[in-house]
Amino acid sequence: MDFFGYYTMESPAQKPFIMFSITHLLFLILILCCIFLGLKISKDYDEEKIKKFEKIVSLFLICCEFIYYIWNIFKCPYPIFTEILPLHLCSICIWTSFLAFWLDNEKLRHFIAVNNMLGALIALCYPATIASINQAFSYRVIYFFISHGTITFMGVMQLRQLKSLSFQDLKFNIPMLAFLTMIAMGVNYLLHSNYLFVGFPSSIPIIQIIYDFVGILFYLPVAILIFSILEILMLFILKNILQFIYNRQSNIIFN
Repeated sequence: MDFFGYYTMESPAQKPFIMFSITHLLFLILILCCIFLGLKISKDYDEEKIKKFEKIVSLFLICCEFIYYIWNIFKCPYPIFTEILPLHLCSICIWTSFLAFWLDNEKLRHFIAVNNMLGALIALCYPATIASINQAFSYRVIYFFISHGTITFMGVMQLRQLKSLSFQDLKFNIPMLAFLTMIAMGVNYLLHSNYLFVGFPSSIPIIQIIYDFVGILFYLPVAILIFSILEILMLFILKNILQFIYNRQSNIIFN
């Protein structure tokens, strides 16, 4: 087994990671335990200490991301700029989290509270980018779960800090997603990459079907519309979860 090997669809591992397998479930359980432990450790931190903790976690993840870029430079068989630009959804979450914490930017904090949960949870529950290709215990698979688990943790941290979300957040979140989608699609067109899954063609079958149906002229607006709908749905779900949690806590306190 080549732990640091770069496996591809053309040359997959002999015993690859399989979605919904025992290994997948064990990774998810481990991530849940780590998130619970992290929340428990930081539970009684004051605001200043929490911000310091957030910076440390985001710096750790940025360092891991740079190591991942270096790994790609030495191992990736494809043109390097199709892989290492920070336009994959997970990379966007990592960099926006880092900027939100180190710049203490309130709009970015609200952005990652929703999009870290949206991107990371989808990837963790349906890790199609690594399944049936990479060795189950390889650098690529382990880093996938470390990065997405940490992204989820940072999103949960923000939800705990913010205590509520508002549809007013969409005024920043949707234009931000639209801008990133436009950049990713332009890069994909020039480099034949697949950033944000809006490539030519896309690696996600449903997006490719949409592209085949609407054509190149309407590909960008339809992609932005899909991301916007997902954003609204995720914000709605998280908003109601937070309201339920804090209303229940208030009822417990007053009763």
